[in-house]
Amino acid sequence: MKRYDLSKIMRRAHQLFTNARAKYPTFSDALRKSWSMAKFDIKIAEQRQVIEEETKVREAKEREDREQAAIKSVLFHAQLEMDRIKREAEAKAERMKAEIAARKEGITYSEYQNRISRSMGYGCGAYCGD
Repeated sequence: MKRYDLSKIMRRAHQLFTNARAKYPTFSDALRKSWSMAKFDIKIAEQRQVIEEETKVREAKEREDREQAAIKSVLFHAQLEMDRIKREAEAKAERMKAEIAARKEGITYSEYQNRISRSMGYGCGAYCGD
């Protein structure tokens, strides 16, 4: 059984009896209303606790979701940066291979690129307009 504050119930019943005679003509009516108010207060307090616990659980879950999203974001950006660095390194390696091949033939790198462009059918690589 729940613990009720009996002095508070009796005090409220007396106040209801003295101040609201038209609504509660007898002390038993006022006492009955005071008991129902006390039970209602207990029920509301229990519901408030349940709601507060649910709120805490929901906030903890949301906080965990935000933390996981932040971690995923950091990992995603790190992956993008790693891919960019890898592409740049591969492009630099290709350019260095092409420069070495051009030096072996005894020509400059731009002449070497022009030869490759002509052999693939793109012309000399100079833009001529539309």
